[in-house]
Parts: sequence; C-alpha cells; structure tokens
Amino acid sequence: MYNSFQNKECNRTNTRRISFYNLLNSIFCVVIIVSNIISKKMVNLPYFQSLAIPAGLITYPLTFFISDFVTEVYGSRKAKEMVYHAFGMSILAYLIIKTALVLPSLDSENQLYFEASLGLNSMIIMASLTAYIFSQTIDIQLYALIKKWTGENYLWLRNNVSTLIAQLIDTIIVNVIYLKLGIGMELTQVFAIILFSYMYKCILSIAFTPLFYLLLSIFKRYTYQYK
Repeated sequence: MYNSFQNKECNRTNTRRISFYNLLNSIFCVVIIVSNIISKKMVNLPYFQSLAIPAGLITYPLTFFISDFVTEVYGSRKAKEMVYHAFGMSILAYLIIKTALVLPSLDSENQLYFEASLGLNSMIIMASLTAYIFSQTIDIQLYALIKKWTGENYLWLRNNVSTLIAQLIDTIIVNVIYLKLGIGMELTQVFAIILFSYMYKCILSIAFTPLFYLLLSIFKRYTYQYK
C-alpha cells in the first residue's frame, strides 16, 4: 500500500514537471516569435532620445531567463530541445506570414496596411535567428558547465555569467549582420548600438536574479522535487 502511494506521488510529480516544462516551452516560443515580429517598431527610450532600439529588445532577454531556468531544473538536453523547437516555430511563423503577404488581397490599400504591419525584413530575421541559435546554445552549455563546477551552490553566478556572455555574443552577431552587412551602417554607430543594447541586457539580467530564485522556489513547491 505504501509503495502504491509512493508510485502515485511519483507519477503526480512527473506529470507536474512535464506540464511546467510544456508551459515554459510555450512561453519561450511565443516570446521568440513575437519579439521578431515587434522588432519592426523602433522605440525611443526616456533620456536616450538620440538612440532607438527595436521593440523586440525589450522582451527578448526573457528567453535567456527561461533557458537558464530549464537548464537548472531539467538539464541542458531539455533546454536545447526547447531552443531548437522555438527555432523551428520561428521559421514556420515567418513562412506563414510571407505566404499571407503574397496572397491576393481584397484591395491595394488593404495590402499596403498589411505589409506595413506584418512585412518582415528577411535580413533582420536571418540576423536574429543566427544570433539566437548561437547565443542560446552557448548560454546553455556555459550554464551546465558552471553548474557542474559549483553543484547546487552559486545559482546567481551561473545564471548571470552564462547569460551575460551569451547576450554579448547575441548582441554582436545580430547588430553586425543587420546594421553593418545588411544596411551598411557606419561601424561607430553599430558599436554605439551594441554597447547600449548590451548594457540594457546586463541590467535586465541582473534585475531578473531575484525572480529566478522566486520561480525556482515556486517550482520546488509545485513539483516537490527537481533534478
């Protein structure tokens, strides 16, 4: 009878772990896809009127938070699975939007509005996805490596070190490919945007650290155990 109770508890725990992973996977995919779509809008931030950043930059750093969390509680294999899943979904979303753009429209004005709102720049998408796959893979590998060295201690260290290094790589790749190679922007301007974007990501990553601990605590309560 005791063994039967243990088996039920184990099955309940595994079900909760799977459900939580599926939820994180879904959120991760949505953030990746939507960040690419809303990046078409350039946003002026308070006190930095001379610099504009893509709207997607506001939401995209959340993906590193999620991939680090998945690496922490599910392991690097499941985190990479999530990254590849989102990569495939991003390409699928891009193809669906491109197909909708070339379909016959009710009238020319309607087509212009649709293109203005959802017309995606192929160079931006290529730059974004290239930076994404490299940086996310590096982030997961670094996180797993630091955890191997530190064990269950120094959660804040592996979370921030892996993210800050990976986001530097991401920022350089996406801006060099799109701004320099894509539209021919001067290197000085590209460097300024890289520096500002990376500083923003660093501040956000550090600010997310208490939230990381909170989410881990909720996860433990929800599933009773984690690996």
